[in-house]
Amino acid sequence: MDLSLNNHIFLVGINTIMVAALLAWYAYGSAFTVTDVSKDRSLHHGKAVTGAGILMFVPFSLSVIAVFPDFIAAYLLLLMSLLGFFDDKFDLSFKLRLLLQALLVIACLYYYGYEPNLLMLFLLFASIWWINLFNFMDGANGMAGFHGLVVLSFYGVVFFLSQSFNFIISIAAVIILIYLVFNVGLKKLFMGDSGSLPLAFLLFVLALWSIQSGWLNYLQVAIIHAVFIADSTFTLLVRLKNGENITQAHASHLYQRLIKNGASHVFVSLSYATLTLFLCALALWVGSAKIITQFSTLLIIYGILLLIFIKTFKLGR
Repeated sequence: MDLSLNNHIFLVGINTIMVAALLAWYAYGSAFTVTDVSKDRSLHHGKAVTGAGILMFVPFSLSVIAVFPDFIAAYLLLLMSLLGFFDDKFDLSFKLRLLLQALLVIACLYYYGYEPNLLMLFLLFASIWWINLFNFMDGANGMAGFHGLVVLSFYGVVFFLSQSFNFIISIAAVIILIYLVFNVGLKKLFMGDSGSLPLAFLLFVLALWSIQSGWLNYLQVAIIHAVFIADSTFTLLVRLKNGENITQAHASHLYQRLIKNGASHVFVSLSYATLTLFLCALALWVGSAKIITQFSTLLIIYGILLLIFIKTFKLGR
């Protein structure tokens, strides 16, 4: 049996065992857990164990680096997870978090060959918003995990002929599945910023690679993540309109209000994931259509999501 780094199945298996053991230790035996005390905005009660993402994405990053030492994005993802852990542990300032995230994103864009221009500036702001909105959406059991699993599976289809990226996607999908066992099944822990930030960053990297390879375009990526983007963006606009401090925690997202109104975490998270699965299929379907058709599809999707947001505006408030 080949037990070297060339055996990707072996490495996926090692990561499975390692992450499962680490999360079990963190959930049941660790004296060094990071806890989050529930507040008015929280969807959980009492103390919640968070920060588990560091035990998922450090092994993931190191495995990818071991196999592909020239893959700079893996080093950046490792740093993003460490940044998230320090935020989980020490509650870093909003400005410092944004600055460090921006530096990592800029490094990634340069790695993928983007030059300083308006497109790079747009991608910088869009990616920072994406990373933070993904973090905002990680407030219910299974929400970020199910979304990540669906989109990783989608990219598994997109990168079907790419052995290297299928290895990366396989490891990521496995650790998300293990996390969901502890998060949704056992209700023992959350990934925290140390998990949501690198997971969002990984999806950002996969999007860049798929765009540069010609398999997807920017419109298709916006379609794939429409549910998360719409919920967070519409919520942000309402908070800005109301003069609220957008850097402070809140419970204004639609998914939060649905749960506060009586829906279960799993039902809401699976509903969002099901919509995302449909949008992934739609993004593939419009891939061969003209740009005007893709753009029209994008507008219709976000228009429908805006209508849903408006119709449910008073729910759970």
